Amino acid sequence: MKIARIGLTVILPLSLSGCFIGANNVDEDLSLPDAKARTQAVERQIADALPGDLVVSIDQNETGSFLSCTSDGGEQWAGGLTARVQAGASAEQLLEPVSKEFEAEKDMSSQRWQRDGDDIVEIVGLHQSSWIVRYAPDREEVHVSSFSPCIRLPEGVWRGDTY
Repeated sequence: MKIARIGLTVILPLSLSGCFIGANNVDEDLSLPDAKARTQAVERQIADALPGDLVVSIDQNETGSFLSCTSDGGEQWAGGLTARVQAGASAEQLLEPVSKEFEAEKDMSSQRWQRDGDDIVEIVGLHQSSWIVRYAPDREEVHVSSFSPCIRLPEGVWRGDTY
């Protein structure tokens, strides 16, 4: 019982520290147009890493929405991309090249897991930026949910806007 308490005392704060929403996670110098452009460029890099002979079509969202990323007004631009793939493609064929693409990327990391029957690669960058790459074989698609670095919205742009 004592070991369990020690484990919770050490592990729980460490695991929660990755979810801390604080002002130090904001890229104060990154503009909204640049945050969106960088996020969409990584979406395209992910799509380009998919084997071309397995991709049927790619649809990248032109606009996205904003999500809060700090308690003091930081926001992320959230977008997405969907790649329709050939029937019978395997998660290994599709996601392994994506994982490898980001292994050596500076300031980025990736991990792979399964959830609800889908295979997932999560790519994490600076200032809370992330890309969730989910292969759904029943829909024959790879979907990328993307979240820009945490930034400050410029005056005149409201959190409820699409951009």
